[in-house]
Amino acid sequence: MLNIFVEANCNRYVRDECTYCHVYEPLMQIDRSQWHLLPAQAQVMADKIRQIDLFNQLAQQEINFTGGEPSQNPHLVEIFHIFRKISPNVRLHTNLDIQSNTHSRWLRLVDIMKLGGRVDFTLYPTVWEKHQKPLLQEILGLQNELIVNMIFEQVPDLVTQIETMKQFFGEQGAKFHPTLTLLEKHRERIEQLLNEKPECTEAEFNNAMADIESYTTAGGFTFGVNMILGFYVDEHGQRAMVSQPFPKDVNTLECTIPRGTIEIMTVQQTGEMTPCCDVGNLKCQPKFGNLLTDSPDEIMRQIEISRQKMITGTAKNLQNIKNGQPGTPVEEGIPPYCV
Repeated sequence: MLNIFVEANCNRYVRDECTYCHVYEPLMQIDRSQWHLLPAQAQVMADKIRQIDLFNQLAQQEINFTGGEPSQNPHLVEIFHIFRKISPNVRLHTNLDIQSNTHSRWLRLVDIMKLGGRVDFTLYPTVWEKHQKPLLQEILGLQNELIVNMIFEQVPDLVTQIETMKQFFGEQGAKFHPTLTLLEKHRERIEQLLNEKPECTEAEFNNAMADIESYTTAGGFTFGVNMILGFYVDEHGQRAMVSQPFPKDVNTLECTIPRGTIEIMTVQQTGEMTPCCDVGNLKCQPKFGNLLTDSPDEIMRQIEISRQKMITGTAKNLQNIKNGQPGTPVEEGIPPYCV
């Protein structure tokens, strides 16, 4: 999958909350003049993607418009047209915190859905009733796929958010019964875990949820639920080593690149590329080149240089964790939680 930053303005409903957001660090990095990805830049990126086999393969899987808040970009629909020419699967992730169905941000999303793009969203309980719920109802009339992100600061938060989704889909008719079944399985398992182990560890949580599918394609509607840990982010945009729901457990990310596989590449508006899931504040220093300014040959050269750094850096991280020294920086610039 290719993550493409098309907009760096997050437009969150509580501005201070941006410091807890996984894209907080790029918002600090990117100058306001570069907040909008421009169609001409998108075309350069698309042309380079065609020329690099690795990126072309990732694009065929999925191109994801991210940010910030993608719907803020006034050129969004034109940019969609550009990337849709190189990928059959272009989706966009929104906070859906939009005031009405006449707002320009919403109309851009409608155009993209009508053109065959998919819109996913993150559930924010504080704006659910007023903004997200009425627009989600309209989304269901425009597309037959949806992924909902649920960010949780405590495990019980998930039960509340799942109940919100259950109530919503329960009002939408028989087509969504499989979606309700999936949500109920998640709710039952989380409540069982909380009853048995109210102070569960991250490992216990993951084990409890391991055999429950996150997707259902029954009933003519594809639905996915993605549960995302909340993390504190400091004033420098540095993500904590432990999550908010599991503050006693060192959180680690399995990095596939040292093992020879690149599954995700993130491209910021500036063209700078970071590997894997680093869309925000992981602060991975090995860079994979610039999709706007570097030639395909230079990008491939830089990928190999960075891959070698990641092999040694993640090995050192793992050793530091085993030695009881999690969070110790390594000279390769690999985030301390990547192993």
